[in-house]
Amino acid sequence: MNQKPLIGIPSTQDKNEPPKYLRMNKQYVRAVSAAGGNPIILPCLQDSEQIREMAELVDGLLLSGGADFDPLLFGEEPHPQLGRIDPERDFYEKQITEFFLATGKPIFGICRGLQLLNSLLGGNIYQDITAVCGGDLLKHKQDAPLWYPTHSVRVEKNSKLINVFKEGTARVNSFHHQAIDELASDFRATIFSPDGLIEAIEYEKETFIVGVQWHPEHLWERDTQQLDLFKLFVQEAGKIN
Repeated sequence: MNQKPLIGIPSTQDKNEPPKYLRMNKQYVRAVSAAGGNPIILPCLQDSEQIREMAELVDGLLLSGGADFDPLLFGEEPHPQLGRIDPERDFYEKQITEFFLATGKPIFGICRGLQLLNSLLGGNIYQDITAVCGGDLLKHKQDAPLWYPTHSVRVEKNSKLINVFKEGTARVNSFHHQAIDELASDFRATIFSPDGLIEAIEYEKETFIVGVQWHPEHLWERDTQQLDLFKLFVQEAGKIN
């Protein structure tokens, strides 16, 4: 009997110094499970060999949202509006993502995860979109329930994600103050918000790597397209078995 794809989700850490607890928003776990995958929470470790061994165990990697990451990773000094960073999480996620890139296993990045993928492959991000981009932006940190989509997006027709969002438009939630600035050369931007910010990217090489700027883990129970997004990722991970 074929096993369900095993999807690794790196844990986050609390804000204590030093951190005392590893954490995971259960909505990521529930979304992967509903999409047909077996979710497994990966501990935030600092030993490269252990990280490599964990990467070998799982079929797909889900990079979740969370704290800002260190701008030195993409060659910039910290902006005054940069939020809290977690160097241990940065190191762990950078290491495990590089292992996945080397082996060709699927990766799905959400919010911070999208930004991290772009930065690791040579792009960069706006450290604070309001400060850098000016006042012609939509409200990207919504004052609304997590499950409520507050702005629209446009989907490029010749993209992988048009198979999920078939009408070429969608509504999404929004909880970010950072966004992609310069796109890494191996990625293609395929979904945009009305103000021009990049809302989704797709890897141009054979490996399935997709990132989205919104939080579909809070939308899938009310929007079947958002669940289809997780299903697409899980199905690609299933090809590894």
